[in-house]
Amino acid sequence: MTSPSPARRPFYTEYAWAFDLLIDRPVRKECNAIITWFIEREVRPGAAVLDAGCGTGRYAIELARRGYVVHGIDSSAELLAEARRSLADSPVRVSLTVGDISRLPASRYDAILCRGVLNDVVDDQARQAVFRAFGHALRPEGVLVFDVREWEATAERKTREPLFRKTVATDRGMLTFTSVTELDPIGRKLIIAERHTITREGVEQSSDNRFVMRCWTREELDSVLSLSGFNAPTYFGAYDASVAPGASDRLVVMTRLRRAAA
Repeated sequence: MTSPSPARRPFYTEYAWAFDLLIDRPVRKECNAIITWFIEREVRPGAAVLDAGCGTGRYAIELARRGYVVHGIDSSAELLAEARRSLADSPVRVSLTVGDISRLPASRYDAILCRGVLNDVVDDQARQAVFRAFGHALRPEGVLVFDVREWEATAERKTREPLFRKTVATDRGMLTFTSVTELDPIGRKLIIAERHTITREGVEQSSDNRFVMRCWTREELDSVLSLSGFNAPTYFGAYDASVAPGASDRLVVMTRLRRAAA
């Protein structure tokens, strides 16, 4: 799932085919929570939903399966190719576009979901532009649901656990993904070195990459959302209303575009 100006991460390009193998998510369970939040705010099946940074389309397809009219946008053509392969085996329809989530059409959607994307947006102006675009693209009182990494909890976790490694069997060989995270406390940034290694018949092939993510604080989110026309947000620690903020290193945020002035 990629940001408005992504580095050409191997994860999003040459290894896009392995994204879902390496990043395992409880998609149906999380969509249950998302849809509950939508329906509580009268965004019901049949409504138009944007999956901003849809990646391989797992959430877009699940929301479409539940009756929503879903459009997915992502800057990675390779990830979208994987989404289209999944749709070929699905009875539902999702429209997909290669594009920039900071450049969206006006007043087209009843809700926007943005998962796993906004930490890749590191510049202040770019962050503001994304939320302005979300406000521009939603219809009056439209719903926005997204997640980010919360700085303090992420820094604490990555200090304890800087290394992540996962190995999966694929039809192309054994694939090992490794990432090592360093912290930049002044910028609230994560400096990440990652490697994909395929081993087949004793031969290894690797791709290395180094990139930066920037975490968020609740104060920053409160400010950028207010400036972009949104109501005060509700925070959770997961896509589960029973998980309080602070219980994880993530913030899941639900808010609504303010009612237009009469």
